[in-house]
Amino acid sequence: MPKSARNYDQPAAHYHLLFENWDAAVRRQGAVFDRLIGRMLGPDPERMPDAACGIGTQAIGLALHGHVVTGSDCSAAAVARARREARRFGVDAAFRVADLRTLSRSAVDRFAVVCALDNAVAHLECDAALATALGEMAEFAAPGGLVMISIRDYDALLAERPAGTPERVFEEAGGRLRIYQLWDWRNDASYRFRLFIVWEDSGGNETLVFEGWSRAVNRAQVIRAFEAAGLSSVQWLEPEQSGFYQPVAVAFRSAA
Repeated sequence: MPKSARNYDQPAAHYHLLFENWDAAVRRQGAVFDRLIGRMLGPDPERMPDAACGIGTQAIGLALHGHVVTGSDCSAAAVARARREARRFGVDAAFRVADLRTLSRSAVDRFAVVCALDNAVAHLECDAALATALGEMAEFAAPGGLVMISIRDYDALLAERPAGTPERVFEEAGGRLRIYQLWDWRNDASYRFRLFIVWEDSGGNETLVFEGWSRAVNRAQVIRAFEAAGLSSVQWLEPEQSGFYQPVAVAFRSAA
């Protein structure tokens, strides 16, 4: 991953605050991707790696539907929390620290599904790194297996180059949370983001700020990276098709 995993260690303890109800989001997203995998491959649970698991949002959700999930992430803090959350949810999911670009160093098996969701690939620093990461994911996929990512709709965002994300407000007992990002665009279509989590109550405000970096990867770049990885039959699923809040791109490893 680019820069330093420390950028992603810092928000691990607070990541659940990005959701009005993180536990419900885990269950909802697990159901979304379970249905999607079922449509692509059939209804039986799969053994699968989540190659950018974060604190376990999708990995735990999929495990709740019977999938045997191994999660990995570049952030040791996120992996440690994912392990704790899996125990709390009562699911048997394994987690380890690993970089998307070097996954196959530990490859001893092949899987029907390999995923890296929730805009993870936008944190790779260039097209070559994106192709490398998808190539590593393809190495984990069995013949005929599915490689799946999700990413912001950067084609639309590049046309607008917004100054950030809309503010979301969650009412909580005793106060409320305000969550938003500010984006500083660069000429190379990357942007520095600052994530603000603001807690307001009768005693005043408390603000957490996390900084990171993303690259606005358009769909043509994703398709080229899939093809460079030897994957084919690329499909884009819009949120209204998948039920997930970001566009989902899927491709298949050759069955030969």
